Amino acid sequence: MLLPVASARAEECKVAKYGTLPVEMVGLRPMTQVKINGQDTRFILDTGAFFSTMSRATAEALSLKTSPAPPGFYMSGIGGRVSVDIARVKDFGILGTTLNNIEFLVGGSDTGSGLIGANLLNFADAEVDLAHGQFSLMKVTGCSKRALAYWAKDGDYNIADLVPNESRANRHIFVNVIVNGQRVRALLDTGAPATLISRRAAERAGIDLNAPDVKASYTASGFGQKSYRSWTARIASYSIGSETIQRARMQVMDGELGIGTDSPDMLLGVDFFLAHHLFIAKSQNKLYFTYNGGRVFSFQKAPVASSQPATDPANPSTAPKTAPELALRGRASLSRGETARALDDLDAAIRLDPDKPDYYTARAEARLHDHKPDLAAADLDSALKLAPQDLAALLMRAQLSLHRKDRAAAARDIAAAQPLAAAGSHEARTIASLYIALDQPDRALPLLDAWIRLHGEDNKLGSALNARCWARGLANQALEGGLDDCRKAIRRDGANPAYLDSLGLIQFRLGRYAEAVETYAKAAAEMPKSAETRYGLGLARKRNGDVAGGDADIAAAKAIDPEIAAQFAKFGL
Repeated sequence: MLLPVASARAEECKVAKYGTLPVEMVGLRPMTQVKINGQDTRFILDTGAFFSTMSRATAEALSLKTSPAPPGFYMSGIGGRVSVDIARVKDFGILGTTLNNIEFLVGGSDTGSGLIGANLLNFADAEVDLAHGQFSLMKVTGCSKRALAYWAKDGDYNIADLVPNESRANRHIFVNVIVNGQRVRALLDTGAPATLISRRAAERAGIDLNAPDVKASYTASGFGQKSYRSWTARIASYSIGSETIQRARMQVMDGELGIGTDSPDMLLGVDFFLAHHLFIAKSQNKLYFTYNGGRVFSFQKAPVASSQPATDPANPSTAPKTAPELALRGRASLSRGETARALDDLDAAIRLDPDKPDYYTARAEARLHDHKPDLAAADLDSALKLAPQDLAALLMRAQLSLHRKDRAAAARDIAAAQPLAAAGSHEARTIASLYIALDQPDRALPLLDAWIRLHGEDNKLGSALNARCWARGLANQALEGGLDDCRKAIRRDGANPAYLDSLGLIQFRLGRYAEAVETYAKAAAEMPKSAETRYGLGLARKRNGDVAGGDADIAAAKAIDPEIAAQFAKFGL
């Protein structure tokens, strides 16, 4: 495309595409299709990862050989530093071409897929429109005096300056954000599921985490081994360049967002990208963006005065017309919490191409969000009729069957899914959890063994160790190993009451009844409505000689769940 410049003598402004990556939103992860040595797979687009990365499990699943990184080389991010190896991909297919001998760092916590990082995504200017499923790398020449928000009508766009990096080798993209009048340094990070601000920066901006409207939120994690608690807090205002939003809710993380002087105060995550159409003009050190409508951050509602986008994505000239375009926008709408719009687009995509199994799987997910499990089940049936070995659809249908108490149907799908899941993969871990839910903990154990072997520095290692401890206790197998698992998990993550519950079961199985009583009592104090914990405490008390106290706990457990005794009896308890 050509953009006219103000002066006739100025160099002609030219903007051309190196190529466009189609982006499918899977939950809050922007995914694109790539080829690794001829094998199709999906990787996450992560502008916040300084280098392209994959977990050890992903490298093993893709049959990639690894070699040690140079001494002293490590990867850092949320959760601290981790050691890495290096894998070299002989043929890396992306943007319709094949790149040779592309290196990936191997290590860190597993995101479930490999990451395409800043070394490949941020080498040029980029136009990013995740709401329409597009990430385009751009070649810009002669445009130093032109605004590059070419899609915006009547100059209705926002603009912000990019902040220089301290290191020229660092391709991260930063902007300044004004939060409650205080400047914080923010990283543009498509790999962050939600926008985050560090606790230190939040408190500097006057955010009171003891305020009554502050709410505890999910556990935040990244590449490193540690996880952090977080809160959603109200901010009076925030500004990015010429865009200002009042009275927003933002996520605050109880930790730092990196290590070193170049680490950011804030991550502008995929929620920010979904809410905006952006042109990242490294050639000008500018960020151009327009508002797409809807919520800007995951934990806020759409601004009342800005419920419509500055440039209407439903404009006939820019609206999706093909089935793939409609499906990509539908996925993006679902990630933004716009279920009705997602269903409209996915319905239209299926009408245009009724033989695409992925569209039915996406619509099933949307229908589950819309609380219509029967329609979701019908869509999953359609997807699996077209693609019987679709692992994602099999696992989704198995989980739905369990929720609907159709254990036989769930067991069939899990049995079909297991051979398709790579050892140590996110999917294999899910299958292990499903086997435990089906009261088949012995079948979960080898899957958990493989996952733990490949995730020694993963931030979810404690949870996996607890799962194996619990499965060993239920199956009455390798009890000393289970004891070790639980103790490692507690040393790593603290006295999580779920971990204590698993430890209590192992101690009970080993005949250490006094220890089991003490452990179960601590868990029950934190989880008073857990029938499992209260029933386990009752059994331990009775075996330890306190029959009356044990009977009282068992009665309390049955009041919470009348089926709890039958559940324990399945495992000889």
